[in-house]
Parts: sequence; structure tokens; C-alpha cells
Amino acid sequence: MDYTELEQKVIAFRNERNWEQFHQIKDLLLGLNIEVAELQALYLWKSADEQKEIPVEKISDELADIAIFLIYISRHHRIDLLEAISKKIDKNAAKYPVEKSKNSNKKYTEL
Repeated sequence: MDYTELEQKVIAFRNERNWEQFHQIKDLLLGLNIEVAELQALYLWKSADEQKEIPVEKISDELADIAIFLIYISRHHRIDLLEAISKKIDKNAAKYPVEKSKNSNKKYTEL
């Protein structure tokens, strides 16, 4: 499945349930944050060994929820999400050239 097909499937799911009426941008942003928090909660207070025991299906489900919200938000703003990601990687490449940033955790303003 390519991105366009996935986006159509997500939107069709929402439209079949007439949920767009509940998808004001503030609610989508809050929902996104809640889904990120649910992913974080899987790791909360867990040691490195305990983190390895988190079921991949749970992580996968939370990542999927996050991605669905990103699709809704990008559609709301008429942003091509894949294009936006590609452009952002290009911007980051200019801010973090390999020769300055490799093996460094410094922010671009500190390089």
C-alpha cells in the first residue's frame, strides 16, 4: 500500500463514521499528544531490560494512532505529509552537515 492509498483508507474510516465533525484542529492536536503520551506510558518507569519486554504490538498500535492523527492534521492544513518530511530532512541536512554533526548531540547553533 502506498501513502495515498493509506491516507484514503484513514479518511474513509473517519468519513464512514461521520467523525470529521469532531476533528477541529485543537482536538486533533490534543489527540496527537494523548497518543504520544500513551506511547511514552509504555516506557514509563521501566528499566532498559523491562523496555525490551514491551510487546511490539502495543508499540505498533500507538505508532499507528500517532500516524493517523498526523494524517488528519496534514489533511486539515492541506499539507502533503511526505513532501513536508522530505523538505524537513533537506533543511536538517543543511543545519547539520555530516562533517560537523557526526557523533555529536549538539544543536545546530552550537556546531
